[in-house]
Amino acid sequence: MSQHNTEGRISVYGENIGGISQCEVTFEPGVTVLRGRNATGRTSLLNGLAGVLGGTAPVLKGDEQEGEVRLEFNGTTYNQHYTRRDGTVQTAGQPVTERSDLVDLFVCLTAENPARRAIVQDGNLRDVIMRPVDTDSIQRRIEELQSERNRIGQRIRAIENDLEQRTTLTSRKTTLEGELEECDQEIDELRNQLEQFDADPEEAEKVEQALTSLEERKQELESITNRIRTQEDTREALRDEQSELQTERESIETSEEELKRIEARLSELTSRERSLATTINDLSAIVDFNEDLVSNANSDVLRSGEASESPVSKLNPMSETVECWTCGTQVERNQIAGRLDELRDLVDEKRTERAEVQTEIEELRESQQELQEAIDRLDEIEKRLDEISSEIAQREQTLESLREEREDVHQRLSKLEEFVSEREALQESELTEQYQQLSEFEYQRGQLEEELSSVREELAELDRLENERDQLQAQQDEIQEELVSQRTQIRDLEESAITAFNDHMEEILDVLRYKNIARVWIERKEGAEFNSSHGGYRGGSATKFELHVVRETDEGRGYEDTVQSLSESEREVVGLIVALAGYLVHDVYEVIPMMLLDSLEAIDAERIAALVEYFADYAPYLVVALLPEDADALGDDQTAVISASFVSEE
Repeated sequence: MSQHNTEGRISVYGENIGGISQCEVTFEPGVTVLRGRNATGRTSLLNGLAGVLGGTAPVLKGDEQEGEVRLEFNGTTYNQHYTRRDGTVQTAGQPVTERSDLVDLFVCLTAENPARRAIVQDGNLRDVIMRPVDTDSIQRRIEELQSERNRIGQRIRAIENDLEQRTTLTSRKTTLEGELEECDQEIDELRNQLEQFDADPEEAEKVEQALTSLEERKQELESITNRIRTQEDTREALRDEQSELQTERESIETSEEELKRIEARLSELTSRERSLATTINDLSAIVDFNEDLVSNANSDVLRSGEASESPVSKLNPMSETVECWTCGTQVERNQIAGRLDELRDLVDEKRTERAEVQTEIEELRESQQELQEAIDRLDEIEKRLDEISSEIAQREQTLESLREEREDVHQRLSKLEEFVSEREALQESELTEQYQQLSEFEYQRGQLEEELSSVREELAELDRLENERDQLQAQQDEIQEELVSQRTQIRDLEESAITAFNDHMEEILDVLRYKNIARVWIERKEGAEFNSSHGGYRGGSATKFELHVVRETDEGRGYEDTVQSLSESEREVVGLIVALAGYLVHDVYEVIPMMLLDSLEAIDAERIAALVEYFADYAPYLVVALLPEDADALGDDQTAVISASFVSEE
């Protein structure tokens, strides 16, 4: 079903739902009125229709164990099959939507609708209108984004610290290039001088080569020593990290068994909470249905007994004996009323128990998250410890190889020193001295080239880091934008809901013309404490919706009054407008283009007609249960009237 496909008929078949044994109804687009008296099955039909749409399961017929509702729309069939088992009703089938919250809150506007009850009982308006919004998932996303933003910020700061070295490195690069140029000039001059000497070139060349090799071996030895030192420092750093992780691992307390116990308990409590919700709905429907029967002295369902014509029963109608519609025995009306009081107390007990179960579920989920985070951290530590052990072993192997290489270089260096010492005479000559100077300059040149290469690599790394910083800053900006969006998402929805309510309430007051009510409006107020169930988030605050009533004196002067001052019919209208605001704000019409209205007896016929006409502009299929006199007040244009009598005859 969709807002783009609302031209076809909707056929509904129900069996053993409430007081209905079997019925079949077709709804055309527009307004459909279920015309009939109380206890004719209209509410049962609407509850069954709400169930197949995806809402709370309806009450099964008292003497039946199974029931069914089917809905056909544009060639697609949806169905819900209900089975009574162990005191609860089990549901199976394919509803129109899995969003039961949307159906119960904003589609099925019967007497027990939460939006209507919130006004009648002065309940939590914000909780009703914003309940479909998953504020917990929004909060989790905010925390994820904050963590990622902090991680990126730390990385950016580390990069900027490294980039501060650019000026020093650039200056050092310029200095090294100048020193290298001077060294090349010195080497060229020495070689020109050596070419002018008249000496044994072969012997001089051997000494020169020996001296050169001697310096090369010294450089090689120094390089190997530096590499050994680096490997040893890295190994020690790894060992320090290993020790820290081992200490952290010992400090973390986890229990897989406790986690499994919590998960099992959560599953048990979740099933219990669903069962309690179903029981509460079943009992509430039974209480409402029987209240109508007890309060209606002319009900055909409760047939009077033989003593109904006695003078006592006429003086006190509640002492009248009647035939129970479920079991056929003779009981007094006041006995039925007493049993209803017991059922009301039972409903309150179940609601209290459900609240306790919901509180325990929330606490267990927090414990579950903490345990899972600890387990995940242990897994990370174990993986890192394995990596460190492997890397330490690799470093040890490298160190062993470097030490062997260093020993080999020592031996070759000793042989070269011995060769040079045997040719001291040649070394004392100016030729040998110049060869030695040439060797020293070439060694110096090698050192300069090596350092210059290292500086260039560091500068190239800084260029790479600068690019990484720019990318991270762009990513950080995107995260900040999403954070703002997430943090304002709930506020935007709240303000949209309030605006929708206030606009529609203003229009409805103009249409219904309630005497001396100038305005009814909602104000959004921020609280001081975080409460995820009410839309608060860390860094923000909880909010509440406060309902205001402005009345007007005969002289036209306005003043603010309390919500409690509203009449019953005024409260019913305000509750319906709250539901309509939620219907529009949460785009419910895209999922369910239907709205069900019932229990409008507190509103007069003329205003009911105006209200139905107003709601019809927003719900493609509007089904209304009305008494005959109220139905007569509606116009015939685009209104289908069904004479309702769905209660099964015993």
